[in-house]
Amino acid sequence: MNLRQQLAADLARQISGSTVGIDFGHGCLMIDNKIFAFTRPDESAALKLPESRIAELLALGEIRHLTMGKRTLREWVVLPDIATPGNLNLLREAKAYVASLPKQDRRKPAKRAAKKVTKKAVKPR
Repeated sequence: MNLRQQLAADLARQISGSTVGIDFGHGCLMIDNKIFAFTRPDESAALKLPESRIAELLALGEIRHLTMGKRTLREWVVLPDIATPGNLNLLREAKAYVASLPKQDRRKPAKRAAKKVTKKAVKPR
């Protein structure tokens, strides 16, 4: 277990009803098998919150949007120093938000168009 996963396990003990998982090496906090937060290498954490709450927190300058590659995720934010006791309330908010989301069926992958194989006529010699 790496430090990020250990941090997630420690946080999960403080957030009732949450479970710990591992996804892409990150320690994840989950409710009903849905991730509501995950730890990052720099002792920060990414949390899923409603856009309206994110706007409030951004205005206070406490957080920043999560960017993965070139994509900025609208419902995910990065909270520095997640182990600070005051941040547990935001973790609880994230858990409550994800728990309130409707359960969705797993998305089925898009069907790929079957490529037609054409045989070339071979002329006898």
